[in-house]
Amino acid sequence: MDTGRCFSGPEALEDSRHALTLIKQLKCFYDSQLLADVTIEVLAEQDPVGPGVASGASAGKLFPCHRNVLAAASAYFRSMFTGGLHESSQSKVSIRGVDADSMAAILDYCYTGKVAVTESSVQRLYAAANMLQLDYVRHACADFMTRRLDISNCAGILKFADTFDNLDLKSKAQAFIAKHFAQLSASGKELCELDMKQMKEILTLDSLDVDCERKVCSVAVHWIERNLRAETEDALHILKCVRWPLFTEKDRVYMDSLKSKPFIQKHLSSLLDLTSTGDSSVISKGMHLTKQRIGKSAKEMVLFFGRPNEPFMCYDPYTEEIYSMASPVINLSSQNFKRPPMETFLVCATPENNLYLASHLSKNFWVYNALLNCWQELAERLLGRLHSYMGYLSGHLYILGGRDPVSDARLKEVECYSIQRNQWAFVATLPHSLGKMQVVTVNERLYVVNKRRMLCYEPQLNHWTQRGSLKRNKLHRACVFQEQIICLCDIPVVKAYNPTRGEWRRMGDIPMDSSALNYQVVQHNNKLLLLTLAIVHHNKNRLVVHEYDPLRDTWNNVVTMFGCSFGSLSLSARMYTACLSSGHGFVTEEDDDSGSSVDWDFDGLTDADSDSGSSSSFSDENW
Repeated sequence: MDTGRCFSGPEALEDSRHALTLIKQLKCFYDSQLLADVTIEVLAEQDPVGPGVASGASAGKLFPCHRNVLAAASAYFRSMFTGGLHESSQSKVSIRGVDADSMAAILDYCYTGKVAVTESSVQRLYAAANMLQLDYVRHACADFMTRRLDISNCAGILKFADTFDNLDLKSKAQAFIAKHFAQLSASGKELCELDMKQMKEILTLDSLDVDCERKVCSVAVHWIERNLRAETEDALHILKCVRWPLFTEKDRVYMDSLKSKPFIQKHLSSLLDLTSTGDSSVISKGMHLTKQRIGKSAKEMVLFFGRPNEPFMCYDPYTEEIYSMASPVINLSSQNFKRPPMETFLVCATPENNLYLASHLSKNFWVYNALLNCWQELAERLLGRLHSYMGYLSGHLYILGGRDPVSDARLKEVECYSIQRNQWAFVATLPHSLGKMQVVTVNERLYVVNKRRMLCYEPQLNHWTQRGSLKRNKLHRACVFQEQIICLCDIPVVKAYNPTRGEWRRMGDIPMDSSALNYQVVQHNNKLLLLTLAIVHHNKNRLVVHEYDPLRDTWNNVVTMFGCSFGSLSLSARMYTACLSSGHGFVTEEDDDSGSSVDWDFDGLTDADSDSGSSSSFSDENW
């Protein structure tokens, strides 16, 4: 083939900045009202969202625009200006049902591709974008509402989603209500806003996080009393959503109290009489045939996070139940680290029991979906880090410390993730370049504890302050227990810091294990647990759990188990065991081979941030 033909003809050159320059110039024309060929007049005669949403600015505002820009951005305007309609030849077009503020935001989007959304404007903006067929704005508003779901607005957002037939937003609002159903049932006021169809859909969900059917029944009864007349037949449709066979003898007093209500007497008196006969066998049979709500399977578990792309172990040390939790998929083929990490993950649990996971191997960031037993990816982190740490404070997650994976330099930068916005930003850097540390939250403050320093972050001031130093040779792990920071120091020393008093005190020494690979402390069901991991032999580990007795200042053995791949990072969280997989693969049988772990550091790390000094000898000169 003639090489010359490959380069024949005119050269095709492309200005990479042309599109951006063009859109900026069009926005300048819009702001300056230059070359405008159509004027949009908003006539917001009625609120498009419905009662309860404040209307926007006064009607009749004029917006000089360009037909080609509007037609290119919106299918609604494209049909209006190119479809032969009467408006295609008019110099002024009136739009009804959209307020002026929403129209201004939408026109800004048409000219810039950006849209400003606030809590006060989101529903009106969604309604306008829905009418004007702007899919991005509509999806952005729906995502905005999803991220801001809370106890006070979840019912309203569900009604809104139903009005506009947004199934995805509706599903997420229902999932939020299901997860917080016990909290919502305490007042019942928010759920009484729902109509009968919406209420039935909620009451029939398997995913309601309740530990007994009595809470579901209470919400149903309260809704009927607030929304229906006593003689109506609609009450029966609501009552049928309650899973009556799940009631037990413990609910007898409650069920007897229901008999005084007219609508109960009318529809379900025969079922209530059944519970009064003492025929518990009939009730038990019904329980086996009726599916339990997901909250019935919820329990506090100790989670162990280990190797990438392998399941995580969930363990109840008091019942010895073991389950398997899915791990996120990580691409291990393109890793370029100066020193590969021994620990793969950093994890954090929020007070709302949401689990967030980051990896030392990438910038990926995930949140756990407990119902689906999977990890959903969130916005990518700003920096890659090795041996970093994570903490939660007031709706934000903070990642700090560690080293640059390429240069191996220690990092002072602090990344802050907004759960509400799904966005990352940098906040005040650490005043000191720290090595190994632990991050905990007490009394609305974020604490960073190092063997030599303690720093406190105040988010209102975006500032770090120095607090009472630990002054030990080593710091293994830290957690919060009874509003104190518990630090596992030089084995067997444990110290507790009281942030209110600014004082350290020494607790009872932990039991020592000569073959220990890793010591950890976690708060579990309002108890302080010590987890001691030891290698018995290759691919076989021993986990010993002790519980702290505050009255005697001692550590009492709870359980010992043998297994494989426990993971070097643990925390306690509330899990739906019905959604987890079997954990039998983690368990191995006990044998007499005690093995040796002399080649291992107590934290399972060999990086340069490991503290010096022996963990088996210590001095009390600081006491």
